[in-house]
Amino acid sequence: MGLTRRWAPVLGVGMLALSACTGSLPFASDKKMPPSPPTTEQPPPPDPASVKANELGGVPVLMYHRLVPVPKAEYDRTPDEFRAELERLYDSGYRPILARDLVAGTIDVPAGKSPVVLTFDDSTVSQYRLNPDGTVAADTAVGILIEFSKTHPDFRPIATMYVNGNPFEAGAGTAELQDLVRRGFEVGAHTLTHQNLGITDPENVQKELVRGLRTITGAVPDTKVVTMALPFGVRPKDKALASSGTWDGQSYSFDGVFLVGSEPSPSPFAASFDPLNIPRIRSGSWDGKKSNFSSAFWLDALDKRPERRYVSDGDPGRVSFPSAEQDKLDPAAADRAQPY
Repeated sequence: MGLTRRWAPVLGVGMLALSACTGSLPFASDKKMPPSPPTTEQPPPPDPASVKANELGGVPVLMYHRLVPVPKAEYDRTPDEFRAELERLYDSGYRPILARDLVAGTIDVPAGKSPVVLTFDDSTVSQYRLNPDGTVAADTAVGILIEFSKTHPDFRPIATMYVNGNPFEAGAGTAELQDLVRRGFEVGAHTLTHQNLGITDPENVQKELVRGLRTITGAVPDTKVVTMALPFGVRPKDKALASSGTWDGQSYSFDGVFLVGSEPSPSPFAASFDPLNIPRIRSGSWDGKKSNFSSAFWLDALDKRPERRYVSDGDPGRVSFPSAEQDKLDPAAADRAQPY
């Protein structure tokens, strides 16, 4: 589970070349030697206890839909609200990873920081749009994320985009999807027509997922689609079809299936983690009173109870946590475990 980082220092050593000197040839000491290459040695990660690492804590997976000046539904956010949420995430020590990173357990954020997954459903034009010159429109979610990273360079401008047919209202969306992948975004499945999979027959479930998958691979043939988000958060009657199936001679298989849940995801190293039922949190405000399980509610809750959230030890090759959390560990991660 996950990738192992090897801390192998590479030391640059200047080599002195001596040559025999006869007649009018200059002495070696007269030659101007090239400078030694700079060292690329990196310091080892800190002691997990010193950063209060807990890689068995919860990971917020935030869910966005439209960014509009005047919200008309509970899933809508304004551009300024999105900017403010990015600032809050940054100030609270969160750093973005992709949905596929969470599923695979390849979580690489600095020591003492926490992962957050930004997901966008339905591939709306307010999320992403290309200008005629090929640049990303500044008023879209992706444009705002890119701009935010310029003043917060350790906050990678990445997210997972769950797309339907006609992605970002751009027809085939070839240029758009290619640009997103080039920028390091993940493109995930969300069916072709945003079909409610709970009220359709098994054949149509598979048809929707295969045709949606073809939308992506038709634009970016080399990309591997490994996660999907359920439209409306509704599973098909045959739950297994959410993750694998076949239609028209083409099969699909997803490593991660995302819900429209109401709480942080368990750590991928926790025994409670189910990659085919990963909860997400709707981005939204909270008045501090009645629980509404929005992003503001959960970020407040995790600020008050920091021991409940995933905190990185800075080394993706190990899983560090307080020894009191030992019983939460997935046995499959035991060989990487480092309790303290």
